[in-house]
Amino acid sequence: MKKNQQTTQIIILLFFLLLHPWNINVQANIQQEKEELLFPDKDKYPVVAEDASWCWFSDPRAIYRKSKKEAVYFGYINSKGDVMIKSYDLKTKEADEFTLHRELQRDDHNVPSLLFLPDGKLLAFYGHHNRNIFMRKSKAAENIREWEDEIILLKEDNKNRYCYVNPVMLSEENNRIYLFGRNIVKNTKGTYTDTRTYCIYSDDLGKTWSEELNILDNLGMNSRQYIKFASDNKSRIDFLFTNGHPGQENNISVYHMYYKEGGFYQTNGNHITSPEKGIPIKINEVNKVYDTDHTPIRAWIWDITLDKKNRPVITYTRYPSYTNHQYYYAKWNGEKWNEFKIADAGKYITIIKPGKKLSEHYYSGGIVLDPNNPDVVFLSREINGRFEIEKRTIKEDGNQVIKTITNNSTSDNVRPYVVSGKNHGLPIVMWMTGYYYHYTDYDTKLKLLHTTDD
Repeated sequence: MKKNQQTTQIIILLFFLLLHPWNINVQANIQQEKEELLFPDKDKYPVVAEDASWCWFSDPRAIYRKSKKEAVYFGYINSKGDVMIKSYDLKTKEADEFTLHRELQRDDHNVPSLLFLPDGKLLAFYGHHNRNIFMRKSKAAENIREWEDEIILLKEDNKNRYCYVNPVMLSEENNRIYLFGRNIVKNTKGTYTDTRTYCIYSDDLGKTWSEELNILDNLGMNSRQYIKFASDNKSRIDFLFTNGHPGQENNISVYHMYYKEGGFYQTNGNHITSPEKGIPIKINEVNKVYDTDHTPIRAWIWDITLDKKNRPVITYTRYPSYTNHQYYYAKWNGEKWNEFKIADAGKYITIIKPGKKLSEHYYSGGIVLDPNNPDVVFLSREINGRFEIEKRTIKEDGNQVIKTITNNSTSDNVRPYVVSGKNHGLPIVMWMTGYYYHYTDYDTKLKLLHTTDD
């Protein structure tokens, strides 16, 4: 009797599903796979830093290295404003921690970026928001317990204010190290509106540095340009940037160019200039990926990497409104950019405290690329009032395969980052979890997703 009842129930259920197709609440061109979490228990994502925040304009903020040990090295800012570095052993789960600069400033703009030297020692770069740029060097390979004294690479004065640190080493330029970031310069009227992209370089692995060069000129616009970098770490550096902040202007577009063997080039390979012929490059001389002259919806950038053919792939956000953030993906095919919408991301991640006003309307959850497989993105989007992390694989026909990483969370999961330096196998992903109010006010931790390649 029970067996007959079960058979009848199954038949009724199948009939109901045929009449009412299941709505998976995603775009029509997306295929949702019913898969388990990458870990069967979401609590198995280890918290690798209990009090930690970071921004997304200084990278690499986390690096993988496998030599004497297999570990992730990463930087962050804690709630006291300490500039921190930590290493996490992927085999033993043991962690080391060091304070690079105590109580510099409670501001996640100051997150350190890291670079391994050929001998395994680390360089850590960090800044004081709109002030100085610092560097420290570890005393031993793959060991963050002892560091040489801090040095100031760029110093704030009555004209220059520095922010962000992005180091790149090019092996085909005899391991020259470039460091990029932002410099806001006081103009002739005495106001800080002249935004530049600073560059300094070292030909002796960080012992000495060049004078400051200005790569990109924002032509005195009131809004500050934002820039991300990618490299093959051999001879090429790619620049993805905007002409301003989406909260300050409504005509914020997305631009791309690259440097190779002493020259600067448009995406299509057309030569722009070289340092010998003259820099900075005027921002209006660079071709756009996304142009608000054609589609008047402001944008902001998130990530850039190079595919196996050294062609750029990017992610960015469009903002029909500050409560409607939309993630976009664009890939250069050798002739043009193929771009399309990935997902609706929800609203801003900043939480409004009682009695406070909304700040940073355009801080999205974040969307980043897997450098080893740029057809894969990790993103944070708002689901049922909380920001959750997803992995999406983009198929050739534009469809997407979605894997849930976090769900039913009691706090937000934002700003994912694919750890740099892992050039094979499955990626390692980190993200912030907790409550984010402002870049100077946060109650967040860092979590890590690591699956073995076996």
